[in-house]
Amino acid sequence: MLENVLEKFYETVLAFITGAHNSVKGQLIKKHCENLSTHGDISFPNTVKSWHEYLNTTVDVDPGVTLLSFMDKQVEDLIEQSKNWVLKIRKVNESKERVYMFIERTHAIRVGLLEASRNNEFIEQSIREGTSRVLSDPVENENSITSLRVKYLTKSIQNLYCINSKCKNSFYNIIVSSKSSNACDGGRKVLCGAVLNAKTGVKETSVSGDEFIRIRQGEMTLIAQHKYGVRVSTDTKWKEFISHLGESAVVFELLQIKANSAVKINFDCSSTGSSKGAAFILYNCARLETILRTYNDKVIEGSYPALPKYEDVDLSLLTQEDEWCLIFNYILGFPSLIANCVEINEKNCEFRPHLICNFLCSMVRVFSQYYRRVRILTEPRKHMLPVMFARIYMLETINDTLKTCLHILNIKSVSQM
Repeated sequence: MLENVLEKFYETVLAFITGAHNSVKGQLIKKHCENLSTHGDISFPNTVKSWHEYLNTTVDVDPGVTLLSFMDKQVEDLIEQSKNWVLKIRKVNESKERVYMFIERTHAIRVGLLEASRNNEFIEQSIREGTSRVLSDPVENENSITSLRVKYLTKSIQNLYCINSKCKNSFYNIIVSSKSSNACDGGRKVLCGAVLNAKTGVKETSVSGDEFIRIRQGEMTLIAQHKYGVRVSTDTKWKEFISHLGESAVVFELLQIKANSAVKINFDCSSTGSSKGAAFILYNCARLETILRTYNDKVIEGSYPALPKYEDVDLSLLTQEDEWCLIFNYILGFPSLIANCVEINEKNCEFRPHLICNFLCSMVRVFSQYYRRVRILTEPRKHMLPVMFARIYMLETINDTLKTCLHILNIKSVSQM
């Protein structure tokens, strides 16, 4: 089962306020995604009215009384109690409307990187060894782009099924189908939206799934020829690489929209659309792999010392705001993403791989910004090595998390571009 430090923290904050463990984080406890240094990392309402159904109060409370005042608590109490929590609070800002909590970053980074290592390993093992009850509708045998979307969606849902604990107790088949009228005897249906031509607005039937992949592969070839030279078109390894890149772009393009919604495809200008997003993600995969490979090569040749043990690395040196954003949103936030990708109960059967696509786009955008601002592999001077070691550990975790997301989508990572 996936570990989720942030979820445990929310539960502990909730217990501090109400004295009970209830799942109300989504409504009341808010995780912030930006402006973390000024607005805090997590906040909750500071009004009694917001919490009235969770508090034991039978009397009318003056609207001007804050939650903390009503509880006879100070912000210092929150900070002090958090010293024994899974994540610690270093500062609290209180207003009449909200309480803003600033997480103690060094401790959270150490906890988060360790948790991510275990979670990535768990996901890889679950996909490798797990069995799912997710199937494509047998009538989806035509070579249309819509049927191609059903195929890709089925594979990603199979992976999410194997990972998610919500699916362990389900004893029925899940059928992925683009046919809303088809019955699923004894099973549950996940409806796959049709693929539309962006120009005509109707379902695309003239271009087959195989042809669509070839179109995207051809566009990737032109981009590569422009960047690397004409040898791309004749080199066997490059052909294989471009073939993979083109199909990866197609997978991403078809999965980045909510499963039951239609996807509009523009066949004329993919470079300005979603396939460019897939290429950018894979480009940053290659960036990460290159950084880590270069570091290891320099260790072998004696230019850099070997990476110290994790417990000996000074993670307090990760002081850049982009570093905290990457760790807080995309490493500590990853387990919640996976949980949100699946909703399976008596009423609903919904899988949301499009959330992973959104997550990847956002993560590589922050990483690319960080990469441009910060020189990671520095001169091997003694005073510069500790921060480089901390960054290498962080980048290893980001790289593993990125590859795990791609694996769930059934997209292979790349080591160079």
